[in-house]
Amino acid sequence: MKKNIFLILVAMMASMSVSAQDEKHEIGVFYGIESISNVASFVTSGLAASVGDQGSFWGPVGVEYYYHVSPVVAVGGVASIAGCKAENEKTKNEDFSEKFITVMPSVKFNWLRKKSFGMYSALSAGAMFVSLTPSDAAKAQDPSFKDESITIFMFQATALGLEFGGKVRGFVEAGVGEKGYLCAGLRYKF
Repeated sequence: MKKNIFLILVAMMASMSVSAQDEKHEIGVFYGIESISNVASFVTSGLAASVGDQGSFWGPVGVEYYYHVSPVVAVGGVASIAGCKAENEKTKNEDFSEKFITVMPSVKFNWLRKKSFGMYSALSAGAMFVSLTPSDAAKAQDPSFKDESITIFMFQATALGLEFGGKVRGFVEAGVGEKGYLCAGLRYKF
């Protein structure tokens, strides 16, 4: 049974169009929702709300690049930025802001690669640089507040990605990590 499944996968990969092989590079832009940084910002905003702050977060917004070493495997990288800020509801002054910058090498596996449609999975792992910056007013109220920066391990596991179009392709992805549970964007192949 395992041998038959393996043979079917090999046959599918071999039947991919040769024209797709000519386009070895791709660059894309994306926006994700429910990323790890969004979840961290939500928790931070929740803690800030308990002392009268209102939080807002955005991102991740990012870019990606892949080079196709074969019709099935592409290697490259992903970079994204996301943020959060907490604002005092009474004074409307910003209390603090967070910034999340992520850089990850990545590998993508193209399970189906046709002229105008594709399916893939991807795995990325790298570093996230987090900075927390309290406002001057917050520092004056509480001297223990200070700028902080940390670097942590970050990842993205994309279980299923769908892309559609020609040289310019739209894509949607479902996974977990810093690109989010759902991610969408545009990609250019050349």
